[in-house]
Amino acid sequence: MKNTRLLALAACLLASSAAQAASLTAQLTARSALIGLQIAAKKREAKGVLPAVQNACIQALQPDELYPTTEKVVAESLSADELAAAEQFFNAVSGRKYALHGLLGIYTTLGEQPPEPYPAITAEDGKAIEAFTASPAGQALLKRQVLQAPAAQLAYEARIQELVKRCQAIKPERAD
Repeated sequence: MKNTRLLALAACLLASSAAQAASLTAQLTARSALIGLQIAAKKREAKGVLPAVQNACIQALQPDELYPTTEKVVAESLSADELAAAEQFFNAVSGRKYALHGLLGIYTTLGEQPPEPYPAITAEDGKAIEAFTASPAGQALLKRQVLQAPAAQLAYEARIQELVKRCQAIKPERAD
């Protein structure tokens, strides 16, 4: 029993350290990619082209399964100064609201109801967002969209395909 608890604690600590090892920018990128995948899977199940057990597997995926890929893309796409500025922005209240607004927008764009209300953006938040948008980091992320560049998209798609194949390997139980 004691060994089981130690193993569980070790697993939790490893998961926690993996999440902390990924930059917030990479974490947000992973969440946005995963939201799109999960919405698509939900729609495919509703159309009858994806078995429920496979959709359940996709719905159970966690963003940390994408962190190594998104962290690599972030590191290759942003300078150290740009990444530091992005991290500072996304760790601030205004940046968190902005990021959440973007994540919830994915649901709306894909025709789904967001799981929570959009955060209220105050005038002060708006000023902070404008300042970030005008910064080199903001220009890279928002205007040039470096994290959506073709090479980045290929990296995300390759990792997502690995995850989808893992879920496709789960065969639905036959009703005999």
